[in-house]
Amino acid sequence: MFWVTKKSVLKKWQGPHKFDHNKVLENKKHTKLIGVKGNNAISKYLLKNINCIFEHELFKIERIKKNWKLSFLNGDVKYYEVLIISIPFAQSKKLLIKFLPNFFKNKNVKMEANITVMTVTNKIKNNFSSFLFNDEIIGWAAKENSKKRFKYKHDLWTIQSTFKWANRNILNYRNNKKKFTNFLINRFKKLSKTNINKIYFSNIHGWKYSANKKKLNIQSLWSKSLKVGICGDWFGGPRYENGWISASDLYKKITN
Repeated sequence: MFWVTKKSVLKKWQGPHKFDHNKVLENKKHTKLIGVKGNNAISKYLLKNINCIFEHELFKIERIKKNWKLSFLNGDVKYYEVLIISIPFAQSKKLLIKFLPNFFKNKNVKMEANITVMTVTNKIKNNFSSFLFNDEIIGWAAKENSKKRFKYKHDLWTIQSTFKWANRNILNYRNNKKKFTNFLINRFKKLSKTNINKIYFSNIHGWKYSANKKKLNIQSLWSKSLKVGICGDWFGGPRYENGWISASDLYKKITN
């Protein structure tokens, strides 16, 4: 099979509390679970006994008798009896429409872009865990220190753009990362009204196909006859949790 918890890897997090210009918009007090060593800690644990191959770009899928033939850009070729695809809609469609034409027919999925800045700043005196902005450029920002995974002398922020702004700039930001990074950081400082006066480190990253705002009428797809499945957060909507929900739904379809 080709695939594109333990209590000790999880802990409770009592955030985020969301703010707009220091005005509370939403306070969700339900329990959240996060990875102790990172957002992907849960996935790493579940995959620890599975042979994983990384940094291999898949560009072609073929059906050879009852096996799936996968061709990668580096020249590698792999054969599997069962194939699970978990990638954005546009890429899934390109690779599998030949085998699943009825599924992809009339599917109107518009994947939204996202541009995110990660930055290390001076400490600020407040208890904010995150901000939710009513802004055309920045959607939200999270203070990573609030997750209490570590103790650090500086503040670490994740600043995420809106879909609308990222859709306009996703193809251009790589040509001038410094400009876009500074722009988003300065915008965040202005919107949050935080006393940030020192930037120790920053990095920027973009996803052309980051999320689908409109959910489909199913959570995943499984073809028993072809032994091929598709899952992904885009089945259920824009939230990260939808990826887990989709994968869980596919697991149930395969095992039932």
